[in-house]
Amino acid sequence: MSNLKMKEAALIYLDRSGGLQKFIDDCKYYNDSKQSYAVYRFNILINPSDVVELYAELGNHILHHPLKAAQVFQSVCFIAVKTLSLIGQLQTETQINIVLKLTHLPSLPSYCLDLCEFPLDYTSQRFYIMQGIVIAITTVTKYTQGARFLCSDEACPFSKGFQYVRVHVPGATESATIRNDFLCNLCSSSLQEDRKFRVLGDKQIVEIIATEALHAFQGYSKNQPFRFQSLTIFLRDELVNKMNIGNKYKIIGIPTCVKTSQTAVCIEANSITLCNLKVPSGISDNFRCLLSLTSSSCWKFTAILANIFASHIVPPGTYNLLKLCLLMSLVETSDRNKESEDCLDILIITSDTLLVDR
Repeated sequence: MSNLKMKEAALIYLDRSGGLQKFIDDCKYYNDSKQSYAVYRFNILINPSDVVELYAELGNHILHHPLKAAQVFQSVCFIAVKTLSLIGQLQTETQINIVLKLTHLPSLPSYCLDLCEFPLDYTSQRFYIMQGIVIAITTVTKYTQGARFLCSDEACPFSKGFQYVRVHVPGATESATIRNDFLCNLCSSSLQEDRKFRVLGDKQIVEIIATEALHAFQGYSKNQPFRFQSLTIFLRDELVNKMNIGNKYKIIGIPTCVKTSQTAVCIEANSITLCNLKVPSGISDNFRCLLSLTSSSCWKFTAILANIFASHIVPPGTYNLLKLCLLMSLVETSDRNKESEDCLDILIITSDTLLVDR
């Protein structure tokens, strides 16, 4: 009965939020293509506050059991497709892949994931929000969104149709979707993939670090040993190429433990938001005073800035030419995405790599 109420609440929320109309429009795209897909993927925008206000149990599922909540919306959407005849090619509920996109998370400490805290909670499979600075980005590659499997026994009823459709879920590896040891639930024969129905998506891997990690370059340690480590973020489909190196982002995602050559904690991103850093919107009085005192020379002002720039990292008076170039590069940098030709490229050749790396 509780599951039925959640489905009713999900349908009411979709209707009130406009998600149902968007779902119908997305179905029209699939139906017009006249092509049969193994997986029909739909993004549903979710405002957790509105859902909790409508039906608390459904809101709790979305926040703490997102995979189960996706199944509730999957069932609702399948019934809508069949009732309204939205996609003629759709055969089974497992062909619908629902991705719940959250607008935000509650402003409570239990939903914040601090990259500096240990241990990280990666076993609950629920949403967290975190902040970090991007330090590395890979190129865009492909991953398997979904695949169709058929029973190898031709006499089995499941040797045709779409009874066995596997889709990617947050935190799953490629082997969880594509493997050769799946068995038929009816006759226990091995399953074989129908490769022509494999659906591919875009994937990108991003490394982020906590803002506090930047203090390490300034010798900041509180007289205690410390260690900072980057965190891997998986961006998929519409999120790829949405992050740039050096920018700070708020990320809503699900922590997961990936076991390859070594065990690592990663985040499957659900949504990302660029953090607009608040900087003073003017020139300080001290800066104006320095400019006034050095106005007799065209080089004194820039020479003094280069001399004292990054004094927490390298001793004043060293690498002045390099620091002047970095200052010029910062002048060319803004919070708007510019074309690559507007950037100032710097080539550094040195035998002392430690200070230059800093």
